[in-house]
Amino acid sequence: MAEVPTISITNPELESQDLPMTSPVTPSPPPSPTVFDVVKNMEALDRDDMYETESTPENTTPADFPEVPQNEDSTVHEEQENNTSHAQEQPPTPEPSRPQRTMGSTIVTTTAGQDDLQDQPVLNIREFYYNKCILLTGATGFVGKALLWKLLSLDVRKIFILLRSGQRRPGSAFQRIKEDILTNKAFVALRRSMGPTLFDRMIKDKLCAIEGDLAMPGLGLSDEDRKTLVKDTNIVLHCGATVDGNERLDMAVKVNVLGTLNLIELANECMTLAAFIHMSPLQMASGSAIEDHLLPIPSEDSPHGILSTILSSSFEDLPTIFDTYKRFYPDTYLFSKTLAEHLIISEIERIRNNGGYQYPIAIMRSSPIGPSASEPLVGWADGVNGANGTLLLTGRGVRVIQPGSGNANADIVPVDFVVRMILGCAASITPPKSSDFNTPITDYNAFNDQQRNSTPASSTVSSPTTSTAPTPTRDSGSSTEEMTTSISHLSMESRASSSGRTSVRPPSIEGPMGAVFPYMYHITTANLRCLPWRIAYEPIRQYWTKATKVNLAPAQNYFTSGAGAGGLNRARTVMNSIRSYMGNNNGTTGPTPVAPTSSTDRARKRQSGQRLSRQIDKATKLSWTMKSFYKPSTSAVDVNAAGLRRYLQSTELDPYGVVPEDADHNFWVNYFLNASYGIHYFIHMEQDLRLPAPLSGWSCALQSYDFAQGSDSVRLIDRPAQSVVFSADQISRRIQRMVTQVKTTLENNASRSPQDDERWLGDMDDSLDDWSQDGAVFNSDKEVRMVLGKWRKKVGNNDDRVKIVVLNDKRVNQAINQITLNAGVAKQTAVNEAIKILVRMSERTQLQFVWFASYFLKNLFDDMFDNVRIQEESIRRIQHATLGKRVVYVPVTKSILDPLLVWYIAIRYHLPVPAFACDEALSSLGPVSDIYRLAGAYYIKRDKHKRSPLNSAVMAAYTQVLLREHGALSICTDKARSRTGKYQEPYDDGLIDMVVESTLQSNQTRSPAVSRVASLDNNNSPPASPDTPSSMGSPTMSIDSTITNATASNGLGRNRIHKDVYIVPINITYENMPELPYLLDELLDQQQPALAKQSSMSSPSSPSIQVMRPSEAKDKRNRMLDGPDAQRKFGRVLMGIGPLVSIQDAAESLQRSSSGSVNDPAEESILVKKIAKEIQISQRKALIVSPVSLVASIILYGRATGGVCFGKMKDMAEWLRAEVIMREFQIDWQEGEDVDAVVLYAFRLLDETKNIIIEGKEITDDTNVRVNDHADNVMTLSYYANQAIDVFLLDAFFAVVYLSFTEEKVIEDEFMDRFRFLAQMLEREFVLTWDIDQQFSTIINMYEKRKVIRRTKAEDNGTSHLMLIANMESNPVRYEQLIFLASLLYPTIDSYWITSCSLSALDVVPMLPRSIVPLLAQWIATHLITGRRTIYREVLSTESSRTAADVFMTLGFLTEIQSKEKLSPDAQILLHELGIPTTETLIQLSGQSNESNLGEKELSPVDAEGMMKALMAQIQMNRANSNMADLCQQIDTYRLGSMTQRETFQNKQVFQKCLKQIKGILQASTTGFAKKRHVELPENEEKLVQLVYALRTSSAPSVDRSSATSRSLRRVSEAYNLRH
Repeated sequence: MAEVPTISITNPELESQDLPMTSPVTPSPPPSPTVFDVVKNMEALDRDDMYETESTPENTTPADFPEVPQNEDSTVHEEQENNTSHAQEQPPTPEPSRPQRTMGSTIVTTTAGQDDLQDQPVLNIREFYYNKCILLTGATGFVGKALLWKLLSLDVRKIFILLRSGQRRPGSAFQRIKEDILTNKAFVALRRSMGPTLFDRMIKDKLCAIEGDLAMPGLGLSDEDRKTLVKDTNIVLHCGATVDGNERLDMAVKVNVLGTLNLIELANECMTLAAFIHMSPLQMASGSAIEDHLLPIPSEDSPHGILSTILSSSFEDLPTIFDTYKRFYPDTYLFSKTLAEHLIISEIERIRNNGGYQYPIAIMRSSPIGPSASEPLVGWADGVNGANGTLLLTGRGVRVIQPGSGNANADIVPVDFVVRMILGCAASITPPKSSDFNTPITDYNAFNDQQRNSTPASSTVSSPTTSTAPTPTRDSGSSTEEMTTSISHLSMESRASSSGRTSVRPPSIEGPMGAVFPYMYHITTANLRCLPWRIAYEPIRQYWTKATKVNLAPAQNYFTSGAGAGGLNRARTVMNSIRSYMGNNNGTTGPTPVAPTSSTDRARKRQSGQRLSRQIDKATKLSWTMKSFYKPSTSAVDVNAAGLRRYLQSTELDPYGVVPEDADHNFWVNYFLNASYGIHYFIHMEQDLRLPAPLSGWSCALQSYDFAQGSDSVRLIDRPAQSVVFSADQISRRIQRMVTQVKTTLENNASRSPQDDERWLGDMDDSLDDWSQDGAVFNSDKEVRMVLGKWRKKVGNNDDRVKIVVLNDKRVNQAINQITLNAGVAKQTAVNEAIKILVRMSERTQLQFVWFASYFLKNLFDDMFDNVRIQEESIRRIQHATLGKRVVYVPVTKSILDPLLVWYIAIRYHLPVPAFACDEALSSLGPVSDIYRLAGAYYIKRDKHKRSPLNSAVMAAYTQVLLREHGALSICTDKARSRTGKYQEPYDDGLIDMVVESTLQSNQTRSPAVSRVASLDNNNSPPASPDTPSSMGSPTMSIDSTITNATASNGLGRNRIHKDVYIVPINITYENMPELPYLLDELLDQQQPALAKQSSMSSPSSPSIQVMRPSEAKDKRNRMLDGPDAQRKFGRVLMGIGPLVSIQDAAESLQRSSSGSVNDPAEESILVKKIAKEIQISQRKALIVSPVSLVASIILYGRATGGVCFGKMKDMAEWLRAEVIMREFQIDWQEGEDVDAVVLYAFRLLDETKNIIIEGKEITDDTNVRVNDHADNVMTLSYYANQAIDVFLLDAFFAVVYLSFTEEKVIEDEFMDRFRFLAQMLEREFVLTWDIDQQFSTIINMYEKRKVIRRTKAEDNGTSHLMLIANMESNPVRYEQLIFLASLLYPTIDSYWITSCSLSALDVVPMLPRSIVPLLAQWIATHLITGRRTIYREVLSTESSRTAADVFMTLGFLTEIQSKEKLSPDAQILLHELGIPTTETLIQLSGQSNESNLGEKELSPVDAEGMMKALMAQIQMNRANSNMADLCQQIDTYRLGSMTQRETFQNKQVFQKCLKQIKGILQASTTGFAKKRHVELPENEEKLVQLVYALRTSSAPSVDRSSATSRSLRRVSEAYNLRH
């Protein structure tokens, strides 16, 4: 699909074409760039503030028909005119004095329809429109706004907009432009992109409001305005009309017919007119519509006579007059537009007969126009006319689309496609080369075969609800003969215009013009592979069902032959809208059905309901007109339009850039999804919505697979089991109960009652029984079951063959022999123990359970998330790379849902479905553990230190069996779920070792016993490994079948490539983490007592782990949330796939670079580390950035200034999006998506009512947004911000170092030293694998190009210097960007600074338990926060302080010793009572300086910078001789605001104050903890015990946290009385 140009349009330097131009204005291109070139400037933050409001003008439509004609009420036209307007590009302007324009090469080429396109001159759109003046009618309507937006991107000189002055709000016409046009989101977005100053100047220079009225004589123009239009107008785009089919006949004729004639009269006076474009609806007659034909008007009068009769008739006679035409034209809108076409032909004939000059005219007939596909914004819509109203009403359950039209084309044309056709047509058409041209013929038989019986025909136009549709055999009292006779009495002028010149020239297929004049085009998608309505209806239904919870009938129930009941009923529709407003409807008007809690939310909800009620009522009135467009068995011939589309290819108005010529099923499904969103967001004005359709090339895993492929079949994963006991409704309620229980387990860890367990087990048993009885489970296609590995044939849980293979494994035998020899245990006892371990560990699922799990997970994820997205290229890459090989999926550990999501994606997209390894802690999660088991989980001990040698051997052997026999595994390399959102170091649990060993070595052989067991039951033998469908290649073979002696000897032979194992690195981005509140509790809460200490596994765990059957498990965990949030959605899940890692390739690469064998333990260890590193690098490349992370980081950035205004936040978000794309990361933010929607959607997911403070009742660009400054709220936003920090990490390091200098000129080596120290200090925090020198060179070069720094060399010694040229005065935009980037690191730097401050305790207490450091750092942090020494609540994180202590030890500032070596038994006992185990390690200063040394020389703030430089050199040369105060001071140089001397001096004193605080703790009580226990300890040990005791008691009482009455404080900030 070609790239669609958006608002950032530049003047393309195309080769000029030699076209004769007749415009009096010189058509040379401008010498300077247009204002749109400025849009591409990356200084987006340097824009003026925006003052316009976000309100959208209401379209005015008369609620009832007036009793007497009134001009004021008859001019509702422009606001309703949009649905039927279309236009195309313009050619060079014709001029009577220059006949060569008429005979130019363009017209010659187009009349020769069979000539090739390459013979035609290249159309330069920008050159044609340069300096042109355009008259636009209907600019306040849908199509008019879209045309105006697009015209502003072309360098036109002036746009005259014909407008009526406001009636309800009297004022000038230009005031209406401001209120009704420029406040629309399309123009608001354009203004923000260009900048307010440039945009306002452009509007002032280019837009000219002309007061007028289509229904008034002479268009109601003043003499001065008429002279201006006659003099300057070059192009007329006539989109103004009244599209209400219920409009009174004379009113519709005045606007649509008389207004058109008046406009043509004005055009006849214009001397430099290049094109006149008239919009008309595409009407079907006899099942088809032909471009060069006119529909007949059944009357004996001429068109002028019909017009005169209608305008001169009385109000009472109008219904009788219209009855004459109503049999053929169901409403006044369609009749008046047809009459207007006839009168245009009459006017052309009159000009020709008078010998006048004929300017180019085109009539563009359009199918119903819907929301945009790409521009001005994706899904953009305005008003409820046409297809917009259809989408709205369909989403509310109203049957506008006829139930019998299931196979008819869903011919909805995107408005941006229409706009390109309109403007392209204007630029392409030319005057007829001579007066001997053909005019369109009238199709007299158009209504003979079939009348328009699809709409009601009543005696009065104004009563659609009481009308009845005539049957095809009835003729409203007229016989067929009478009807034919009446049709033959047509206008004599119409006959004359079509007689004798029926088809002299063949239709122009290749060129932009047709065979008749005026040129006629059908704008339709019927020949662009549009969907039938039965398919197009489904994405519409899916969107509204998910967004509003309304219950809509599926397509198979909607489109039925006898579905007359429940159709379009205005009374029912109005009542439904009232119920929706009153809150009694099943569906809500917003995407979040949770009741609002604040008065602002309630007011917003009330306004939304009122707005929706008005819109539905208006759409219902207009829908009677649209029903005639949704008829079965209709087709439109668009030969001329097809030629025009091809002619516009390769121009910036290429229609195929909007709707591809080869548009497929997915394109149209996504279009209708986005179109429904556009109605919901732009018209209904729900603020926090995002585009539902995935990015191009992405797939939504929650969408039915077969529906996405355009198939009518349904896969097992998409349907419930076919039960013989339960009804479909009972099954639906049962699955919903189960989903609710799983969600409750994830979100709220309250203890489960026995009734909950009983209900869960009962529903589980019933479900599994239904799936076991469903024959489709066992009769599914082989291609579908192929990916299931051993599960596709497996029956039962006991697999004796696997047991034999494991027990015969070399490693298991070695472990058994070791136990027998060392412990003196009988061998059979050891074997029995191995069997117990294996049985407890093994996965126990089977085929029917697998299909149930897949169906259940689809329902669970559909209930929890808006989308689960994955790139289609990633799926193909996995299928191709793993063909014939084994697969190991390795996701970044973020949630306990990770393995289930990986498993679901695999079965959803026909990838090898894995068994997954889980820690035993996950076996006690109740319903979640049951689902784990059904999906093929096997439970292991991940902690190597807690595994016995036998357990490790059985685990390794079973892992190899699964990898060999099943072919797909899923494991994780992280120790636990990250509590901060940052990456973690790989955890050495041995799983990667086992996978590598299974790939390269042979520890298992096929013994005779194995063969005998296999031969006993061939049906139950494990099949070959999972594979992609047969179309991808042949099935795989087992690893054993390809192992050769050569392979066994060196562990590396590559005899058959199918034995290789590919590792698939996965990075899952959650826009909203279900378990995040629980993780933050762990992150912020104080250290728990030993018996309540949690497991290191990435899951909630109970104090004692007991492996049991998952369905028997009781929930023993702590609460995750303060309360349930029943209807909460967790946003989108974005699954990124990194480059695949081949174990064979890694082994061969290592062997080439070393002389050893991979089987050597040392070499194998190196290989495992190499593979683990490659996996993590690949996982980081797989990151998909969510805008939620960007918005969270911007809000946190605003803490230094008290918040960020909403307008700046949008600008910064767009800048960050561009930066993410520049760094070649994926981001879930489509081009053309409204930034307001993106940011407000992020607010909702960030829980704006809790975590964010939005100042004011209405959100405007000046609204200040800030974080709720409480530890919980800050840590929530910090978690999401950290998910994207890896993208900007190198920039953040540069920015921090840059801002740490006060000089404008620094030595490059000094800059490098600071950069190196910072990178080394935070290397472990961010798991960096950088080559620091290379990264420094890269970032310096990048910012030198951005003119932030400049390299210079000293002339005397050649020393390289860096000039820091970006500052608040010279380049405020770049400087603010640097501050933002640095803010990503400042919280972490402050955490390290505070940790170093807290370790001042080592000057008082010589040693500290390592586990007490995070608690000590939290205690110090609370005092520094209240003392305003830091603004970052992230310093309360126990994870960062724990890592900081490890880093200080690595840097050589600390050493560790075992407590048993230093502490007396009494001290160990007291510490154990306080929750410090006897195995705890102690830390002490390495080469520490005593307190007297610290006070010998006071720090002076006079030369703080010189001191920092000296300290830097000291730390770099000899860290062991530096004390903790020096380190604290060095870290302080990188902090926000610490570059001032005063700040530096004060922060130096912070260390001393912290030391005094710690001393105060020890002196606070006259009787210490040891004395209370009557234990005498040495002074150092007594201080140590007293410090631990003080920290424990000050933060929380030492009681059982599960007690409801004596529950400890949940928040550290609560413990220390921090401000909420």
